[in-house]
Amino acid sequence: MGPLLLHFYVTYRCNARCVFCDIPENCNVPASKELSFARAANIIKQAKELGVKFVDFTGGEPLMYKYLPELLVYSREIGLRTSVTTNCILYPRYAERLRKRVTYLHFSLDSMDRDEHDQIRGVKCYDKVMESIELALNLGERPDIMFTVNEGNLFSIGEVVRFAQSRKLMLLINPEFDYSNNNGFNSDYWSYLRSYSYKPYVYLNYGFQRLHSRGGNQVSHPRCRVINSTIVISPEGELILPCYHRQVDSFPLEPDLKTVWQSDMVRDYRYRQGRFLFCEGCHINCYFDPSFCYDWDAYTVLSLASKAKYVFDKYIRP
Repeated sequence: MGPLLLHFYVTYRCNARCVFCDIPENCNVPASKELSFARAANIIKQAKELGVKFVDFTGGEPLMYKYLPELLVYSREIGLRTSVTTNCILYPRYAERLRKRVTYLHFSLDSMDRDEHDQIRGVKCYDKVMESIELALNLGERPDIMFTVNEGNLFSIGEVVRFAQSRKLMLLINPEFDYSNNNGFNSDYWSYLRSYSYKPYVYLNYGFQRLHSRGGNQVSHPRCRVINSTIVISPEGELILPCYHRQVDSFPLEPDLKTVWQSDMVRDYRYRQGRFLFCEGCHINCYFDPSFCYDWDAYTVLSLASKAKYVFDKYIRP
């Protein structure tokens, strides 16, 4: 089984300064060094030939990347599903160009309290999120709401759930993980968080909940399949290994992605996925969600159950 997901960091530039992220400060790739449309499209094409079914355009703030609308069109034309997560600062400007081009459009919203949300995001953008939600709905879009939860905004979840339900929009719960000098998400609060995961229009992967309750990834019996499942590409067009958040190496795609992906170097990383010392206790949601598609165990069953709930809530329940 080939990789399912292309995790494409199209830019590291960002117009927010979120408290849980260090990308804008520590990843200095100017717009002039970001990929051209032709190079980015070629990487996407080769990723599809390797088996990829989904392209997640991420950053930074992906709407700051010049060729994002064109890449979305191209990805859909060759049969790939797409996702974009945005802080919404630029969405009103690009809404028409993005219309019907994104399979899974995610708007970040961390509290229904304007000050709390803006403090987490580091800039005043709450009003842009609210404007973007109404604009998207008027354009016939149904964006998902991405709620990054930490100990500070945990008890805001009820209001955010009720807001999502009132708009019949999916709320994706994304527990903050230990990264960028933050403290991650205290396991003591998981029972409270879990109580919301079964409510209508709420998604929190049940397999991920089980993983977290068992202490995260164990290097002695790793459940991470990040290299089996996910190709991670930098704004400069390099392959990042083993993953972005625990990066050890990055390699130019010479002569091309397919050759590098099938090389002994990547094969060695694939053997060591989930086995590095820093993999002990890891529970980075964006890598485990696709990892649960590999192997057949309780994590797989629970993950499939949560995805079935997502499909029901998003496409059938309304």
